[in-house]
Amino acid sequence: MTIERETTGLSRRGALAGGLATGVFATGVLATGAAAQSVRVDNAAAMNGASQVAIGSFIVAFLTDRTDRARAGGGLLGNGFGGRSTARSALEGVSDADFQQATDAAYADFLNQLANAGYQVGDRTALVEAFTKNRARPLDNGLERDVILDRDSRAKAKVFSPVELGGVWLPREVLGHISAPGFSGNQAAVGISMGGTAHARATGQAAVNAFYVVDFANAETYGGWFRNSSAVSVKAGLAVMPDVSKVFAYAPNGRVSSVTLREPIAVGGDFGEFVDATTRGQRTAELAANVIGVLGGIGTNSTRRYAMTADPERWRAGVSEVTTAATARALGALRSGR
Repeated sequence: MTIERETTGLSRRGALAGGLATGVFATGVLATGAAAQSVRVDNAAAMNGASQVAIGSFIVAFLTDRTDRARAGGGLLGNGFGGRSTARSALEGVSDADFQQATDAAYADFLNQLANAGYQVGDRTALVEAFTKNRARPLDNGLERDVILDRDSRAKAKVFSPVELGGVWLPREVLGHISAPGFSGNQAAVGISMGGTAHARATGQAAVNAFYVVDFANAETYGGWFRNSSAVSVKAGLAVMPDVSKVFAYAPNGRVSSVTLREPIAVGGDFGEFVDATTRGQRTAELAANVIGVLGGIGTNSTRRYAMTADPERWRAGVSEVTTAATARALGALRSGR
């Protein structure tokens, strides 16, 4: 059982994985073909003819701590070798001010791309009133929430919205990916969805929302029931994560049109120092356990801790790169119905 670490990624001057490589260019143009297959579009026709929009919510969940696991089942004969590998990675060196600045920049780009796509962004006062009529309220910026990535990966994130939106309006459509703060948070999320739908029906103004989960490390796992060993490989990098990141709109016809990323939009580079933060004592204990496991024919577990200490300026530039590409892909698909 091993845990591996890679400290370098692609240069930021290289391709954005799933971005430039599949047709999203810096100009914001969504190409056909492969790029169209990199998103899932639901109810695309719901936004046909809609050009007047207001912003319902714009949320960026920045992962700050993630745990990735792989487990070996002992091979075909079930001999017990293997055990579980765990990698715990933490983002350091980035302040709440950096998170907020990155969010505000991503939102400014989102508004610009909406306009370039032919949408007219109007005042959201009436939309917010519709939220509050349904007992919805915003959360404070900077709250830490749990994020579910997959069965073997869990994470914590700091959640931010642009300053001008007055807090984090967390709608029901994202609750499967991020935890709300208790019953009142769930109730508010339902109220946002109900209010957004009612507003769009009454005014003909669609309510557009964006939810991006930004990761700071990429983890790949090796293991399974028929493996004698397990491993977790951790790489530095920035990415807007697939399956959870989406742009969606409450359309005037009462339906919800959504675009969900199916592939990550990632970029590697020199965002900071990515190091093994496991203590010497932990390494010594795990080495002894592994030796005993080999001699005794039993499975053992191993844990490593990593820290990504970011350079704030380079980190914000990387976040801008991946969120710009994510917006281009999502809005292109929403507009074209692909």
